[in-house]
This record gives sequence, structure tokens and C-alpha cells, in this order.
Amino acid sequence: MIASDGIIQDLRPIGPIMQMNHPLWPVVRESARRIVKSDSISISASMEFADLINQLADYIGEKIPQRANLPKHQVSDSNDIQIYQINSGNPELIIYIGNVEPNPMVCWVEMEIAEGFMAIHESCKQLLDAGYPGCVGCDGSIQEGRWNEIEFRHKRN
Repeated sequence: MIASDGIIQDLRPIGPIMQMNHPLWPVVRESARRIVKSDSISISASMEFADLINQLADYIGEKIPQRANLPKHQVSDSNDIQIYQINSGNPELIIYIGNVEPNPMVCWVEMEIAEGFMAIHESCKQLLDAGYPGCVGCDGSIQEGRWNEIEFRHKRN
């Protein structure tokens, strides 16, 4: 449920492990925002995540019917999940779920992959239910400011 002031962070907790006071809450929310607002997403993950990825793509399609490209599953044998935005045919890593620190331009969800992907999946659904992204060209909430992965990692350490 959204508070009367409409701040997205006031949405309900994401399952038993992810609440607003969880240290990874901000990066999970930013990861979900990136997935929801991006038009060409490829999710590199093992087959065990195929159903969840398809459910997410279907949910985005229901909530944003004008979306031309829905998230696609790229099967991988890796012990992590890598989420790419495809720009002019070139994949750009935007989200990494796992234990190996990625480039500082990538949202790093440093969690066990099933737990991390489920938290992002639920956060995407919550944002979509709240009407995010809301309009063509919207760049996120002014109240939240721009995401700074380097600052977030520094504060966590």
C-alpha cells in the first residue's frame, strides 16, 4: 500500500527477508526500477528461474501493455544472475545477483541468488501495481534522487 504522500519506499515489505530496514532494500528497489522502466531486458540465469522470469515478463506485459519487448530468459550455468539492458543490440550489465563484486555502474544485490531474485521479482510487481514508471520519459522519483551505486556500497562497508 502506498502512503498518502505516494512515496514508493512505503510499499509493503518484500517477503519475510526484505523490509525497508534491510541493508539491501535500496539496491533491490533500484534494480526493480531498472527492470520495470527498461524496454529490452535479458536475464541470464539457470533453468530453475525460467518460470519466475516468464511470470515477471507476463506481469509487465499486463501492467504495461504498450511495452514492445518483455524480459527474456537467457539460460546460463553460472552461480549468479546477470540482468542486461540491450541497447542497439549490445548487452549492458545493469544488475548482478551474487557474491562477486561487479563494476560500480552495476546494481549489486549481494545475496544468495534465489532469495535476491525473488526480492527483485516481488519489488517489480509492487512497483507495477503502484503504477510505476507512470509516464513515457519519466526518470524515477524526484524525492529519491539519482541512484549512486558507489555511494551505496561505500555506506554498506
